[in-house]
Amino acid sequence: MKIVKNLVAAFSLKTEFAARRNKLYRIAYSWCHDPALADDLVQETIYKALKNAGGLRDTATIDTWLYRILFNCWHDYLRVKGRNVEFVEIHDDDQADHTESYQQSQIVRRVRSAVEELPATLREVVTLADFAGFSYAEIADITDVPIGTVMSRLFRARKNLKQQLLEFGSDDISEFKLRRVK
Repeated sequence: MKIVKNLVAAFSLKTEFAARRNKLYRIAYSWCHDPALADDLVQETIYKALKNAGGLRDTATIDTWLYRILFNCWHDYLRVKGRNVEFVEIHDDDQADHTESYQQSQIVRRVRSAVEELPATLREVVTLADFAGFSYAEIADITDVPIGTVMSRLFRARKNLKQQLLEFGSDDISEFKLRRVK
């Protein structure tokens, strides 16, 4: 009977998962900087979510539930592979040779590089808050840490990012301001 309940829940949630796949991928990619690994993490997340769909009590918390599964998959990967995994950034050489798009790509590259330099705990919190748009309480649920810890990690991550981005060259990014997103 439990199998039937899980199947019914899985079919009803299939479209919900599909709608969130791209967002899950972006967060996974921001953590690992490897397209193949990010795709594997998202697939594992959706597989585990479908397998345990009967355990979801409230569909209003589906985002937090999915990101918690993704977070666990990411930490499982780190545990298996070790913390000294080397990530290689792949550069897109097919980009148009326009000045504006070049400047935009340089800014994106600098931000990605700065986020990549953050310790894993800070990188996870800042990507969940600023890229995925989760609240402090939702991030606390996903990462299984107290809300105060989320707030302090987010503060330290943003402070670190600001410092790193200002070190890249104040002339190049003086017109850009970092903004706080809650």
